[in-house]
Amino acid sequence: MVERIPTQPGDVLILSTDQSFTIYAVGLVTTDDQQEFDFHMNVKYERDRAAAVAEAKALVVPGRRIFFRNIDTGEWSISN
Repeated sequence: MVERIPTQPGDVLILSTDQSFTIYAVGLVTTDDQQEFDFHMNVKYERDRAAAVAEAKALVVPGRRIFFRNIDTGEWSISN
């Protein structure tokens, strides 16, 4: 079982996949323990990790965190 990401509103979530090609989805977290994005959410797609991180830094609310989640493996981490 994969551990859930402890997200909170104001955090930013970066989801990545390497299935067919590498893509990063970046969006603001709006609910506690949010693990993915709904279709109605404002999500930006980037092909490069550095661009995804830059986008996340522009979105994150001061004092909140940026979370990375690989949707292929379920692994996640927190950006410093």
